[in-house]
Amino acid sequence: MNEASIKPPTSTLKGKLREHSPVVLVWLCLLVLPIGRVVEVPVMLMAIAGIYLCIRHWRRFTADPACRLFISVFLLAWIPILVSLPDAVRPESTAMMSINHLRFAFSGLFILYALSTPDAHRRFLALCAWLLLFWVVDGIVQLVVGRDLFGFPPALYGNAPNLTTRVNALFGREGLVYGILLAVLCPLLWEYAGRRWSSWVTAAVVVATTLAVLAAGTRSAWISVIVILLAYGVVLWRRHGVFPTRLVAAVAVAGIVAVAGLSAASDKFSSRIENLVGTITGSTSIENGSIGNNSIGHRIWIWRAALRMIDDNTLNGVGAGGFRYAYEAYADHDDPLSRADPPIRPYHTHQLWLETLAETGIVGAVGLFALLTMMVMAGIGAPRQTRRIMLPYGLCLLAAYFPFNTHMAIYSSFWSQIVWWLIALYCAGYGAALTGSALERPDPST
Repeated sequence: MNEASIKPPTSTLKGKLREHSPVVLVWLCLLVLPIGRVVEVPVMLMAIAGIYLCIRHWRRFTADPACRLFISVFLLAWIPILVSLPDAVRPESTAMMSINHLRFAFSGLFILYALSTPDAHRRFLALCAWLLLFWVVDGIVQLVVGRDLFGFPPALYGNAPNLTTRVNALFGREGLVYGILLAVLCPLLWEYAGRRWSSWVTAAVVVATTLAVLAAGTRSAWISVIVILLAYGVVLWRRHGVFPTRLVAAVAVAGIVAVAGLSAASDKFSSRIENLVGTITGSTSIENGSIGNNSIGHRIWIWRAALRMIDDNTLNGVGAGGFRYAYEAYADHDDPLSRADPPIRPYHTHQLWLETLAETGIVGAVGLFALLTMMVMAGIGAPRQTRRIMLPYGLCLLAAYFPFNTHMAIYSSFWSQIVWWLIALYCAGYGAALTGSALERPDPST
């Protein structure tokens, strides 16, 4: 009889709790996302734990390559916020943003500690995958029967009398983020399915996810899921050495059928497809300064104002988070947004690089380019087993940072939490498979 078999059950339970609770705390950030701002609770708890870990294990943190990568990436994003402060249109907002961003640094350090082993990542990926699968099922149920599993109807979008509905699943009727989040986070589900389930079950999951994203009606999410589909196809090709022709063909046919079915069943979905195609081909027009309910038309006016901000504040921008406060001063004289009653102040530019240049200038754009380059190089230079752990997080970040798309506000509290959560997971994956990781948690049974 070995020593482990005679340990009292209470010790085993205590050890399991110590082993799993940090992973569960990181996963809670995903679990509570649909519940308003509740996500800030686990983020703050992780930040407090990260401060404690820094005080107690600072030398271990500084010796760990994953920690050095994460801190470097964070500084490349945080320092431009500070640099934008002197010329910020609303200094108090930019200053508060720089302070609030520190919680992402400390919560990220906790994530590095919590997911410092391959086993921790396997458990975490399983938790995320099953939760995201529930999101997919919930969205499909809402699409088919008109109510999700919690009884929520589809969310309303637009202004009367042109209101339309979109699948928003368990996110309720406020904030059309279901499609965007599912599109960005779906690699966590797909990679788990690809490792654990058969090829055809995985293909069914991919098709169901894509259908849910399309039904959500957010064009940026459509682009994101297409980017992920292409990237994941390349991953499978490299992984198996043979292009999965039959599987890709089946997914493509199912996707075409899904798009055709949604277009036939929903005039609103069909019109959004036409608007998207019109934008690509240049046939989308704005007549007499009118934008109506065409969100693409709105963004053209927003981008014009952003370009003026960039020209006027090239070095350090109008201040992180200051776009909404500077918009009226830089809008066209016939801008229908600023001339509306009451005037509309867009919160952000809806484009990552324009937002960065407008709010933090060239300094912010250089920092963004440097941090993305640093993360890509870390992934390329990592050992094979490390890249396998980093892969799903890297694909998520590819969707979040894909430049040829519209984006959520990178300096907003909501989207910043998602992006920094993913960056921390990516960096944790970078360190997890490295031999003798300085942050590896001790065996709880010892």
